[in-house]
Amino acid sequence: MSTWSSRKARLAVVAACAIGALVGSALSAGPAAAGDGNGAVKVSVMTRNLYLGADLTPAITAPSLPDFLAATSEIWRHVQETNFNERAVALAREIDQTDPDLIGLQEAAIWRTGSIGDPAPATNVVYDFLAQLQAELAARGRHYDVVVSQNEADLEAPVGAPYFIDARLTQRDVILVREGAKLALSNPQSAHFATNLTIPIPAAGTTFVSTRGWTSVDVQTKHGQAFRFIDTHLEAFHPLVRLAQAQELLAGPIAAAPDSVVLAGDLNSGPELPEPANRLAYFALVAGGMVDTWPIVHPGDPGFTSSLGDDLTDPPDALEHRVDMVLFKGDATPATAYRTGNDPKNRTVSGLWPSDHLGYVAELRIG
Repeated sequence: MSTWSSRKARLAVVAACAIGALVGSALSAGPAAAGDGNGAVKVSVMTRNLYLGADLTPAITAPSLPDFLAATSEIWRHVQETNFNERAVALAREIDQTDPDLIGLQEAAIWRTGSIGDPAPATNVVYDFLAQLQAELAARGRHYDVVVSQNEADLEAPVGAPYFIDARLTQRDVILVREGAKLALSNPQSAHFATNLTIPIPAAGTTFVSTRGWTSVDVQTKHGQAFRFIDTHLEAFHPLVRLAQAQELLAGPIAAAPDSVVLAGDLNSGPELPEPANRLAYFALVAGGMVDTWPIVHPGDPGFTSSLGDDLTDPPDALEHRVDMVLFKGDATPATAYRTGNDPKNRTVSGLWPSDHLGYVAELRIG
């Protein structure tokens, strides 16, 4: 018996890439994207970290197998306590109220369980964050289709008393498009970063790779304006790995974009983070020509987006960092920008916030 594991050796990250079905090249229902009378079209985009439901660090750093099993038990208890069944309702309400055309999701997790010690991968789905969110949106008469879905880290581990199960977490980055957005979509892409953090697992005497990446789609408005929409979630725990990933974005999907670029995501970096090393990825993107929407619309406002606590019960003013962002390059300008997810009226029925991060919506004039 060992730690967060591969499907074969019981410890690893699955480097699998699953691309979702491309939405039809032109979505015909609903209103067209708004224009401003000067030839430009407004498109609203959202970045939303859904929060996987628990902090995995105690299991990763556990010094022994008993400590590890106790840590995984607490993680599984916490995932259930931060009840995504409830949070999906609040998230759907938030999206319904803001009505973005495109959404970049991070930590769109799948949690599965299986028999403890079974060498086969766990398959019993307990939470599928993406499917549950889409179902709650549909219940509100809102339909968002998957454009691209990419699996990132895929981890499985035994869980100690009182559960005695295997639990498997699959992380995903996803792009959604609103049905009726009148956007023609093409060329969906996704890739894992070449540079990923290798994390030691003391309880197993081994390591796993924190696989991360990006998804993208090329977008054309009804009136012909075009841009590439990219969603990403950069490494949280190592500034130089995060910097290398930002540089890969610049050299890869950003540089290869045929038109303007809109980048949304949890960058785990920002211009005012306390540790200077944690600012590096952000400044690399800016040096590469990406422009941050928030300070244009809200100069002087720190615009914190993280964090409302692992328990999702911190006060709304507990936020300390701005890491959830929309950046752009090319023929685009921000018209409005605002944060979502810390209105006390949008807590769940048991008082949880929808996520530990806030959502962030930017409306951009394209063209």
